[in-house]
Amino acid sequence: MAEQLAITDLQVDIKQIPLKQPFVTALHRVDAVNAVRVTVRLANGVTGIGTCTPNEKVTGDSLSSARAVIEETIKPLVLGKNLTDWKELLNTVKTSIVHNAPAKAAVEIALYNTRANLFGLTLSQLLGGKGGSVETDYTISIGKAEQMIANAQKMVDQGFKTLKLKLGAGHLKRDIKLVEDLAYAAGPMVHLRLDMNQAWDVRQTMQAAEYWHKQGLLIDFIEQPVPAWDLDSMAYLTRHSPYPIMADESVENYEDAQRVLAKNACDYINIKLMKTGGLSEAQKINDLAESRGVPTMVGSMIESIESLAAACAFYRANPNTIFADLDAIFMVDQDPDLNSYAECVGDNIVVR
Repeated sequence: MAEQLAITDLQVDIKQIPLKQPFVTALHRVDAVNAVRVTVRLANGVTGIGTCTPNEKVTGDSLSSARAVIEETIKPLVLGKNLTDWKELLNTVKTSIVHNAPAKAAVEIALYNTRANLFGLTLSQLLGGKGGSVETDYTISIGKAEQMIANAQKMVDQGFKTLKLKLGAGHLKRDIKLVEDLAYAAGPMVHLRLDMNQAWDVRQTMQAAEYWHKQGLLIDFIEQPVPAWDLDSMAYLTRHSPYPIMADESVENYEDAQRVLAKNACDYINIKLMKTGGLSEAQKINDLAESRGVPTMVGSMIESIESLAAACAFYRANPNTIFADLDAIFMVDQDPDLNSYAECVGDNIVVR
């Protein structure tokens, strides 16, 4: 029986889906979902699929490098391994190569889906949760102020109750006014989340946050306003900002989470499977954060439904994960594989 659970094949291909419009942050521009897709097959025929979306400016790798790592490094190590040796299998992927988190994430998600399919479960059930709705925000990428405001109004009209704004590519005063103008245009019931992608310093963040607070703006948090390495500034802002501070780029793995939490350098942590290398490390980070009383958000890159569905399953299984930023599925006209995993209803991803 055990030999039927051996991994006999691991196939890799590329999945690409154009975006409705370019996605721009302080770090980069994206025009399409560019994903590496991994399909794992067991001796008994059971399969599972995972994807990753590398990004040179965020994860430090590319589509071609991630594919090469999977095919040339990870695949030879996992072929012949048995799904019954689950912890050993996950450790093999994790230790196969340093860095290269997206490549590891694609393989690990495929392994988790294979295991879920083997047991006749959804991934949500395998992780200890159940299928259902995941309410996500929608990210307004950087552009001209009038364009960003128009996009915000459009998404509110489509049913989104929370908007995430990318800031940090222009002058501070411009960003301060933009947030105020957009908040008024979107309406008093719409929540805002602000992401500077490391573009500001403490002075700029405090100046902006104090102004917005005086105006009574409904802001859930300010995400990674300062450079990822600057934990002293993150800690200062966590103590003094009128709005909660979320760590994103400061936390890529469990060790990063330990350092950030030891310094009390955030109110929330943004967990992304493309940063952590998959679900197992993400779970460790969330468990640690929960033990310290720090809630988390599950976030994403510009990803395809396979990895977004895995992130949704993670959200459904972890009560400490109270926010979701999984909006890439709404940025494409149609992911051809959407119906195999979920459906989109308003601002919700309803995952199986």
